[in-house]
Amino acid sequence: MIFQLQELDRNSSLCLPDECKNCGWWQGYEGGWPTFETAGKWIETAEESFGGWGKLALGDDRLLGMIQYGPSNLFPRARKLACGPVSSDSLLLTCSIVSGDSLESVRKSLVLSVLGEMKLLEIDSVEAYSRQTSWPEHDCRLFEDKFLRDCGFYPVRASRGLQLMRFELGGTQKADVAIEPRKARHRILERIKRPAPKPVPAAMCSSYTAGRERTPTCS
Repeated sequence: MIFQLQELDRNSSLCLPDECKNCGWWQGYEGGWPTFETAGKWIETAEESFGGWGKLALGDDRLLGMIQYGPSNLFPRARKLACGPVSSDSLLLTCSIVSGDSLESVRKSLVLSVLGEMKLLEIDSVEAYSRQTSWPEHDCRLFEDKFLRDCGFYPVRASRGLQLMRFELGGTQKADVAIEPRKARHRILERIKRPAPKPVPAAMCSSYTAGRERTPTCS
């Protein structure tokens, strides 16, 4: 399948399904964003401190998948999860959607794209939370354990049906080097910002929001 990846930002987020645009779970809002102003303020903070906060996979004039990520301070939910917070030197992958069970290759491409980009930016590691059997099977707010393992992640710790998993980007040469957590966090927050990507064609957004294309499902 041929598709293109695009950075998730204020403009491209208009093509997300309503359940994603309204969801503020990772930002600390259990029932979704309380107001449009609250969501807009978070987007402003994310773009000013980090740039785009995810990636979209686009193909055949529709959204095929999405992944959200960023420094853990952008996602207060990570401080409340039972298996503990994200490591200070890590970027956090929060959640992902694809438009069908047959498109897991799209989700994997999104993850591998993020890993490659973060390695170029000299981020030391990427972490993500996975669900275990006690969590709903189709919960897009968490990744599946097997999927993350297939992408090269390994478990760090687990508690109450949740597991924190990690992918190392630093390489073996850094194993004997002590990395100051403050400096590692600074590298993430001071990531080099690139020019904003080209806007999604209006036809793509309009066909998506009008319901003529299949809405991505959480899996």
